[in-house]
Amino acid sequence: MLTDAKIKNLKPGEKIYSIADSNCLAIYILPNGRKNWRYRYRYNKTPSMVTLGDYPNVGLKEARDEMNEYRDVLSKGINPSAYKKTLKLNLQGDKTFKSLFDRWFARHKGDWAERTAKKNIAAFEKYIFPYIGDRVVSTIKPLDMLEVFRRMDDKGIHQVLIKTRGWTSRVFRECVVLGLIQFDPTRDLPSDAFKKKKSEHYATLTHPDDVASLLNLLENYREVGTYQVAEALNLAPHLFLRPSELVETEWREVDFTNKLIRVSAKRMKMSKEHLVPMSKQVLLKLKEIHSFGLSDEYVFPSPTKNESSINAETLRAALRRIGVTKEQLTTHGFRSLASTRLNELGFREAVIERQLSHIDSNQVRRAYNHAEYLDERRDMMQYWSDYLDSLKDNWSN
Repeated sequence: MLTDAKIKNLKPGEKIYSIADSNCLAIYILPNGRKNWRYRYRYNKTPSMVTLGDYPNVGLKEARDEMNEYRDVLSKGINPSAYKKTLKLNLQGDKTFKSLFDRWFARHKGDWAERTAKKNIAAFEKYIFPYIGDRVVSTIKPLDMLEVFRRMDDKGIHQVLIKTRGWTSRVFRECVVLGLIQFDPTRDLPSDAFKKKKSEHYATLTHPDDVASLLNLLENYREVGTYQVAEALNLAPHLFLRPSELVETEWREVDFTNKLIRVSAKRMKMSKEHLVPMSKQVLLKLKEIHSFGLSDEYVFPSPTKNESSINAETLRAALRRIGVTKEQLTTHGFRSLASTRLNELGFREAVIERQLSHIDSNQVRRAYNHAEYLDERRDMMQYWSDYLDSLKDNWSN
């Protein structure tokens, strides 16, 4: 099968030639250097072909997705060439970016967690649609996109810029496949067209004495705050979860038998199920919370809103209430605290990173097994809970 590296290294010859990928998808290399995707198939026993566009306007993943769509319609007895023509004709009446975006999103919305999709849609409604939503795609030029993205860049919303630029490019590349435009107007925007992202370091504490003091402050919250918030706040240092992942924990994700919290993919930033081994301390505490029967659904139910959990903002407010300033610690800072100290204590970085649900940038390792290093992670999580308890106990003494 093809890879991006292989495709980039394909050189033109004196004659056109092709390299197969899979399922009759192939890339054709023309003498002038163009690389063109084509899907060959048989309809009513007659050989036929449909073109999918040029590489890199149409990337490897997009070509495979398009090919799979044509294979699907072929399995239903529809000629892919006729299907493509019909699809293109259906778009003739409305070629605005907003309408084409909506069609693209309707086909691909299952690729993301619902929360992620809603967040990105909101960004488009605020930063993209007001400027190019009503524009016919063939009239949108690279300079138009540069101006749109620089408005976002000037606001310092670097991550939002990255996400919206990626989705915008995918919409335009699909328009290239459909023959509505010749190229993706975001493709050639220079990498230095935008400000460099400033490193974001969540405020945290790392010195053992500071950690011990913090743990006792968290314990003190039990005297002034609600039970649900107090328990979530005191469990936060033990679990390494992001604030929203922690407060929205559901009882169906808690496996008391195997001593695991199985955070569902839809709630994870990377949209993959994440396993959190429960230390003895965490297990006992969750059993205690469960015995009170506060909610059949949420571990930390809202005391004021039926059928919902407490929210991440509540944890932040709780920290401020007990005197922990934003310069000292954020709710994300519990993760940095654990990462820093566990690295200093000699645990393997790969094990720590996996427990933090960080994804290795290496493409091969992205397809990791969610249970990777699970035995080491169990040992590490137990050690960490014991370590936190020892800090708190010694401080109390």
